[in-house]
Amino acid sequence: MNRRALAASISTAAALTLTLTACGRADAPPADSSAPGETTAAIDDSPATGTIQVWAMGTEGELLDQLTADFEADNPDATVEVTAVPWSDYMTKIQTAVASGSTPDMTMVGTTDLAAAVAADALAPVPEGLIDASAFFEGSAAAAQIDGTMFAVPWYVETRVMFYRSDLAEAAGVEAPTTWEETDTFFSALEDGGAEYGTTIFTGAPNSYQFVLPFLWQGGAQILSDDGTTWTFDTPEAEAGLAYYQSLITDGHTAQNGPTNIGEVEPDIVAGNVGSIISGPWESSLLVAAGGQDFYDNQIAVAPLPAGPAGNTSWVGGAHMGVFKEAQNADGAWKLVRWLSEPEVQQKWFDISFDLPSVATAWDYSPIADNPMYSVMREQLDDTNSPPAVTTWPQVAAEMDAQIERVASGAATPAEALAALQAEAESIGVGD
Repeated sequence: MNRRALAASISTAAALTLTLTACGRADAPPADSSAPGETTAAIDDSPATGTIQVWAMGTEGELLDQLTADFEADNPDATVEVTAVPWSDYMTKIQTAVASGSTPDMTMVGTTDLAAAVAADALAPVPEGLIDASAFFEGSAAAAQIDGTMFAVPWYVETRVMFYRSDLAEAAGVEAPTTWEETDTFFSALEDGGAEYGTTIFTGAPNSYQFVLPFLWQGGAQILSDDGTTWTFDTPEAEAGLAYYQSLITDGHTAQNGPTNIGEVEPDIVAGNVGSIISGPWESSLLVAAGGQDFYDNQIAVAPLPAGPAGNTSWVGGAHMGVFKEAQNADGAWKLVRWLSEPEVQQKWFDISFDLPSVATAWDYSPIADNPMYSVMREQLDDTNSPPAVTTWPQVAAEMDAQIERVASGAATPAEALAALQAEAESIGVGD
């Protein structure tokens, strides 16, 4: 990894702490890009013209104009104006712009925030035929829709996999676990080799749910009913997933008081005190920063998540691009959105930003395909999920964090915690 990649990833991870904004698949499968009564005029293949105003968040907002210079070269009568917006207040900014009738043409939107953007009447449906939804990873494409209507186009993705001390595993004669049942033996072997804990997991810090919810999916849980009207946390499948999470603590494989920030535990992994971590693509840079490139290359390996009864479903994150209903240059904006989803463009964006492509064929690019970590993430992206796209998810997620903490501390059994979460989620509802 070069210095620019390392610096960018460390900066991003430090800013993230646990406030990760990206997601993936809603509980519904991909559908047509327009629902009855929700159509947008088709976009032709003529060059874009006019000024296209774009809001993009964080590092992406700072780098995007390096990419859109190529779009301007291909569309000489078009000008792209990118405004960098902080992640911390971008949804408020979107809602204010909609209320005042002063929106730009298009915006980046975190996938967990899509429902709120649609509820604010901010985004237009994706025009029929603009993109081929099947070209995107299933989880990413499904996360871009609400009630069967696609309101944005996936731009980049991330998922979570297991990073582990390969030297400790090799010395113990064990391979990365592929099932829940195998993790006990694997973590115990790392501990016998000198690690205090075989792994680490968040235990109640804000957005801990992003790291625990996959266990529920792996147990077979579906946390919202098919019709999108009823929360379904209080099920045997969800209990199986939360019980597995609790077992990592009660069996001594992870600390009862887990980390509170991303980037906190890496020195312990380098020291050999912690044997593994479930994390995203930023983890490689954090481990390089803590232990050096030689440490990462020779003592760290990456594997897909171990599978529970229903599979090894992981979290899918990233961001989409959408066009405002009140866009002054909707035609130009949609043409830019379509251009951003071309595989070659996504590969160039990776070169600039190290964001991973949402289009599956773009992963054939050798800097991605030849990287062991990305190869594992490509495999994992075939089984990913994210919370339902409802406006009340932030409130429900906060309650889930609270119940995770109760389970981790031993103050509640998984069944008790899920019953409390179910009751609170029912009182919160599913929003608009």
